Amino acid sequence: MQEKERALDKALRALAGRARSEGEILEKLRRAGFAEETIAQTMAQLDRAGLLDDEAFAGAWAAARARRAVGPHRIAHELRQKGVDAQTASLALESVDGDEALAAAAALAARYLRRGGENVERRALAALLQCGYGYDDARRALEKAHAETQENELFPR
Repeated sequence: MQEKERALDKALRALAGRARSEGEILEKLRRAGFAEETIAQTMAQLDRAGLLDDEAFAGAWAAARARRAVGPHRIAHELRQKGVDAQTASLALESVDGDEALAAAAALAARYLRRGGENVERRALAALLQCGYGYDDARRALEKAHAETQENELFPR
C-alpha cells in the first residue's frame, strides 16, 4: 500500500470511531510519520469529501459535553486541545441549550447535596467550578438543585 493510501486509511479509521476535528486528524497523521505533502493531500481529499467540518464537530462536542455537566470553560479548553480555533469554539458554546446545560449542572450539584455532610454546599460549588462552570453559573445550578431537592422532599414520588 502506498503512503497516500495508508494516510487516507488512517484518517478514515480515526473518523469511523467518532467525529474529529481537522486538528486531531492532522496530529494523528503527523504522529504516524507521514510526509507533510502526503498529509496535505489527504486533508484536502477529506475536505473535498465533506468529512472535515470543525463547526459541526465543535457544536456536537459542546452539546454532548454540556449534557454531561461539563462547563463552558472546560469545553472551550477541550476544543482548543482538539485544534478547534477560538471563534469556532465560541460559536459552538453559544449554540448549547442553556436550560439543558443548567439542568445537567443542577443534577451534579444535587448528587452532592444528597450526600449531605459538613460543608456540602461548598463541596458542590467546588465540584461545579472544577467541571468548568463559572461562579455565577455554579451558584445558579446549586440554587436550582436546592429548589428541586426541597420540592422532592415535599412531594416524594
